[in-house]
Amino acid sequence: MKNTGVIVSIGTGGVGKTTVSAGLGLYLASLGNKVLVLTIDPSKRLATTLGIGEEKGIVKVKLGRFADSFKGELYASIVDHQSVFNDFILRSSRKGGHIEKILNNKLYQQLSTSLSGSQEFTALEKLYSCFISKEFDYIVLDTPPAKHAIDFLSAPEKLASLFSENITKWFKDTQHGGNWLAAMISSGTRQVLKILEVLTGSEFVKELSLFFYYINDWQDQLHDRTLKAHELLVNPLTEFYLVTSIDPSKLKEATLLLKEIRKQGYSLTKVIMNRSIPSWDITKEFVSLPDLSVEKNQELVRLFNLLKSVFHHKSMTHQKFLEELQKTVQVLSLTEYNKSISDIESLDEVSREIGLKIQFGEKI
Repeated sequence: MKNTGVIVSIGTGGVGKTTVSAGLGLYLASLGNKVLVLTIDPSKRLATTLGIGEEKGIVKVKLGRFADSFKGELYASIVDHQSVFNDFILRSSRKGGHIEKILNNKLYQQLSTSLSGSQEFTALEKLYSCFISKEFDYIVLDTPPAKHAIDFLSAPEKLASLFSENITKWFKDTQHGGNWLAAMISSGTRQVLKILEVLTGSEFVKELSLFFYYINDWQDQLHDRTLKAHELLVNPLTEFYLVTSIDPSKLKEATLLLKEIRKQGYSLTKVIMNRSIPSWDITKEFVSLPDLSVEKNQELVRLFNLLKSVFHHKSMTHQKFLEELQKTVQVLSLTEYNKSISDIESLDEVSREIGLKIQFGEKI
């Protein structure tokens, strides 16, 4: 049986987190591991690179010219929230329960993917399902590009709380002839529901009532899986990698996120400062191009010096943040490539750079 390692890649939007996750997965696979990269919303080009553009299941990444020399296997999957939630219902519902009625309930079909916390729940449910399958040596979870990324981790608990016994019993009582409206809800709320019924039709209130009634079939399993997913995340062997860029606003968000990750008891082992090293030597001076006029060379010099100034400022910011962080956690600084990471060859560059700079624990 495999002892699956879990790496959670977390960060705010626009820092290249998905690319770093894919590069990390490729590196781990190059060492001979069987690796799964779970992602939520990759760019179209990166999804195509990983071969998951149109696929909803787990697919083996085609490595092109690297295939023959590659030691391990790399798999990738986009979390299909509706399918994961449906699979959870099928597994969790009691024998003789209301599986078909649940899946066909219009409110379930909408809320299972759009309700706050539902997509986070399905992402962690997918992670936990793959973890207990013991099929992989490593799973890299690329978390959603949330504005407040830490909300991702607590969202499933909020979802479970919404479906708590205290709430669903109102609706179950109704199904058994109880007058929950009269007993539990104020006259003001009844008025609101009457207006809602007028606006949406009586079907809405019926679907709402049935939806919460059916929850009884899988309510306990939802709480159980949420608890187990949380236990997996706070396990010391589950590593959190915080990905950030060195833009001042991103660094500020990363600092707050780092404190919150530690406060909540997760094992933050690495901070990856993506796109923090220029791909060219900023100490070099501009060399005039003989084929261009003096005026054009002067314009190029102006742009060159402006670019050097920008990178020098970023370098100062990078160094300051690096000195503050590396006392307590390993920090990786990655190159800002002047090309799109959109094929296996360019992803391999990121992968090899990660491999040169990263330090793993004993598992590898």
